[in-house]
Amino acid sequence: MRVGIYARVSTHDQNTLPMQLSQMKDYIEKRGWILTAEFQEVGSGAKTRPKREELLRIARRRKIDAILVWKLDRFGRSLADLITSLNELRELGVIFVSITEALDFSTPSGRAMAGMLSTFAEFERDMIRERVKAGIANAREQGKPHGRPPTASNKLDKIIELKSEGLNNSQIARELKISRPSVISLLKGQVIPPPKTKPKTAVITLHLRVENNSKFVRGKGKVREKIEQYILREYKPKKLDRCDYELTFTYNNDEHLQKQIGDLHQEMANEADYKNCFVEADFYEESTERSF
Repeated sequence: MRVGIYARVSTHDQNTLPMQLSQMKDYIEKRGWILTAEFQEVGSGAKTRPKREELLRIARRRKIDAILVWKLDRFGRSLADLITSLNELRELGVIFVSITEALDFSTPSGRAMAGMLSTFAEFERDMIRERVKAGIANAREQGKPHGRPPTASNKLDKIIELKSEGLNNSQIARELKISRPSVISLLKGQVIPPPKTKPKTAVITLHLRVENNSKFVRGKGKVREKIEQYILREYKPKKLDRCDYELTFTYNNDEHLQKQIGDLHQEMANEADYKNCFVEADFYEESTERSF
């Protein structure tokens, strides 16, 4: 069996990394598995973990049969994130094993534990939602302003500059952290100067998976429909099959392209979360064989 291992330590606790790797490699040897991929990550509380995402991409392409970690909290950023990843691995037919908790999700007891974790994750999301609502209500009672301040009009010069560089309205809105309708309204009647340098374009293939957070939710179809109609349309989408789309990005440099893809992923995730769903997105540029 081909297995990929993932080890992560916090910035202040890097001494345990060799120990994690040693124990996982001993475990693989005892079970007669084949070590196919090894990923190490150092960081605390990161929103993105590039090495973990790379491991998941390998799993989606069926290049490994199992993922092995030293401890559950080394793999997931939160309980909800952990459950999302485990559900995807189960659907892919990829085994997940955690050494410290002696969890093997290929066994009946392991699958039962996954179900329990899913229940706690749903409870965690509901509690967070209730706390946010209570905080908003309390702020309104005290007369405190809530929501984004009206700052869009102060950014007109920057909006025109970005428009001249070839960015679409949604990209400008994400870049400046203002709403898309504000961008459209402010650009009305404005003369857009020609760009100083010709922007680049990239054709990116998006593999998009939308799922419900639990068996009691039935919103994933509506979420995909909203994403297709309102979020992807700015990228001249071409639907390849049920889950794959060809998108066209306009960008200035690689960092700018990476940021646009990250913003798009976040926007889709927010739309899904609003309907108690989640998304998994894999971006791939076939001409350069780059993954994002």
